[in-house]
Amino acid sequence: MLKYSYKIVATFLFGICGILLTTSPPPGAVGAYMDGVFPESQPGANSKWELIDPMPNLTLKSPLRMVRMPNAEDYLVLSKAGLVYRVSVADEQKSIALDISHLTFKKGDSGSTGMALHPKFGDSNFPDKQEVYIFYKSKPDPEKWSSLGYNRLSKFKWSETLGKFDEESEEILIQQFDRHEWHDGGGLFFDDKGFLFLSLGDEGADEFQSDSNQKIDGGLFSGVLRIDIDNDMSRSHPIRRQPTGNDSPPEGWWPTYTQGYSIPNDNPWLDESGGVLEEYYALGTRSPYSMHYDKEKDEIWLADVGSSVREEINIVEAGDNLQWPYMEGYELSEVHSKPANLIGNEKEVYFEYDRSIGSCIIGGGIYRGSLFSGLNGKYLFADYTGDKIAALTRNGSNNSPTHEVLLSDISGIPVGMMEETRISGLHIADDGNIYVMIYGANYAEESKILQLKSKNEVPDPPSKLSDIGVFEDLVSLRVRNGIIPYNVNAPLWSDGALKKRWMMIPNDGIFDEPSEKIIFNKEADWTFPEGTVFIKHFELPLSNEEDPEISRLETRFFVIGKDGRGYGLSYKWNDEGTEAFLLSGGETKSFDIYEDGQYAYTQSWEYPSRDQCLSCHNENAKYVLGVKTHQLNSLLEYEHSNEKINQLDYLNSHKIFSTDIGYTGFMLQSYHIENEKTDLEDRIASYLDANCSSCHREGGIPDLNLDFRYNSSQNLKRFVDWPTESHASTSGRPIVTKGDHENSEIWVRDASELSNQMPPLGRTFVDQIYVDSLAKWIDNIREEEIPKFSDLSVYPNPTSDWLAIRVQEDWEPPFVFDIKSISGKDIRRFQSDQKFEFVDLQYVPAGTYILSVSATNLRQTRKFVVK
Repeated sequence: MLKYSYKIVATFLFGICGILLTTSPPPGAVGAYMDGVFPESQPGANSKWELIDPMPNLTLKSPLRMVRMPNAEDYLVLSKAGLVYRVSVADEQKSIALDISHLTFKKGDSGSTGMALHPKFGDSNFPDKQEVYIFYKSKPDPEKWSSLGYNRLSKFKWSETLGKFDEESEEILIQQFDRHEWHDGGGLFFDDKGFLFLSLGDEGADEFQSDSNQKIDGGLFSGVLRIDIDNDMSRSHPIRRQPTGNDSPPEGWWPTYTQGYSIPNDNPWLDESGGVLEEYYALGTRSPYSMHYDKEKDEIWLADVGSSVREEINIVEAGDNLQWPYMEGYELSEVHSKPANLIGNEKEVYFEYDRSIGSCIIGGGIYRGSLFSGLNGKYLFADYTGDKIAALTRNGSNNSPTHEVLLSDISGIPVGMMEETRISGLHIADDGNIYVMIYGANYAEESKILQLKSKNEVPDPPSKLSDIGVFEDLVSLRVRNGIIPYNVNAPLWSDGALKKRWMMIPNDGIFDEPSEKIIFNKEADWTFPEGTVFIKHFELPLSNEEDPEISRLETRFFVIGKDGRGYGLSYKWNDEGTEAFLLSGGETKSFDIYEDGQYAYTQSWEYPSRDQCLSCHNENAKYVLGVKTHQLNSLLEYEHSNEKINQLDYLNSHKIFSTDIGYTGFMLQSYHIENEKTDLEDRIASYLDANCSSCHREGGIPDLNLDFRYNSSQNLKRFVDWPTESHASTSGRPIVTKGDHENSEIWVRDASELSNQMPPLGRTFVDQIYVDSLAKWIDNIREEEIPKFSDLSVYPNPTSDWLAIRVQEDWEPPFVFDIKSISGKDIRRFQSDQKFEFVDLQYVPAGTYILSVSATNLRQTRKFVVK
């Protein structure tokens, strides 16, 4: 109670001082986009592409794959939910061509994920070949949650009478018992010889990796299969070995088996005695959701989703061993060793990328169209978590690939109905069009197919910092009139760099127009006028002396552009520190650091590329990270003022907010990690907000329910024994383990300098003060401090945007979440197997609402307020 009283009194005094001392003159007039120096949208190569909606009146559930129907203008579109749509782009019409939703287990990575038409489909001379092949997850009761299931490859026949595929015609070719819903795979295609290829992942969970990888005599996992579905005995032979499950399925469940196809005689691993599964064409894959065939070069391109390290693109040949799990990209595993007797030909990854680009690759294939000639011959791919679309180019005789980002994110897409919109598939059409499939957090909601379009490139701003007009003097970094300095209570860790910060809110000198004002929010993100520019300058101390030599690194700009979309640019300073120059891509520079007069180590500084800026300054985080109530609720000395003024009061006194925000003394305030006058948990929460919450928030990372925003993380002890949900984390290790920081996932990853480090970009070494503070906090958590979730919990309440819901621990899924207004009007209803859910209420009117959560024979309700 004494500590709380101290904080209230201190904040009260700061607030009173702010009210009394906001006498500094207004910042001065400056036009939008720094008087038009910066463009309204992202400049450079990333500005040449956009997404449009070619079918504004048509929606589908969770589209993943597209296949052109022969002899027709229509497409078949595969839904994760177990549906195949027949879609006319021109007419914006759809019908159901196949419905196996009652057979499909849809949770997690699972669902219907692969589709291919028989090469003779549409040819009336082959009536028995009018078939579609579907890869999907199934189980006896697909609506009941469990990780167990079966990977199933089936074929369905087209019925002219029904005008669709006949669900009753299913013939199961592969049925493989699988103990986890992750990493099913599902890439399907026919090559020019008519053989069917299928890409398969391992069994998903870490504990199953040894059972399901680097083997061709057990189950059908972790590799590429090649089979002859036409059973041509002149080139193939019967199946000689059946696959097995790595464990026994529950009593009464189906067997594991294969049938109805033959093995090509030129597959790489053959054994007349039946010692191996001869279907294998290659092995060593983790989660190969995407696989495409380039007919022109007879090449197989496989995109393999990585774990905590790299995303891979491979060119696959017969007999290849693609190195998982002992390697991920070019990184050696810390857990798995290379087999002593390696099966096949060890094949290095063709191209890999790290978490600065994304963490879930979606392959698209080689572009061979004429519509976009600049893309011809390039491999197109996307990233599900990074929201990027990119192109890979072969260079020179050694085929050394380079990539370019076509779209840095998918913000501003012409769709406003879905939460957590992600790219789920790319399709390169025969006419050269590129279709982009997306869906939201809920696979059962209606989603869209968009189209990639080229547009005129937006020119870059001036190449020299001195020509921008921000600084009147580059030596002293004195800013021009109209630019407002600011500071944050809990700064982002940037490898020990020193930072200065400013913002430019476009105005005519007196902030009298709505377009010149910030929309203030006490707890959530602020909204800034179009044309606002944020400036952050970085310098690096080169020694530990009291007055060290300083090297200027970069000056970054973040611009709030048209429709509120943001973009970032960086100007790199020369060695003399006299001028900075605009960067078009990322770079790295090394600096020698001295301690006590002696060389200590070399530090690398990574200059971000433009698309990397949007990894943290993303649409879900409203683009602006540090400028918010709890970060600016502190004192700052402004130019021409002899006193320090509360930053919120300064902005309010000059009417820069859209409304008078009133007394600021009791508003939320965050704290520096080294401020030992404040509570340690508050400092940890402040640090996580500043360094992690751009991604770790509602809607940030798919299937990962961690919210580190300061207004949502006031009780961090709720993460004690909270299970890790990330594919990149150690299974079974909680986020926080009471009294044991070394077995707490948050400490392990924040203290790491390896591939599993968090944050994954923006730092090259550990913030030791923070990780030591984190360890101290974890090690001193007492049992009686840990909240017990024996009841339904909702927070924050009241809320202004998102509501976090936690179901009591002893309930078993599935859960039905139902939100109604106080008058009984339906607002949201959905089903989930997760005990923690976020619900987007940003567009719900202010008022009182009723949440009801129910499970089998159980029901709880809570009242909450949207303000």
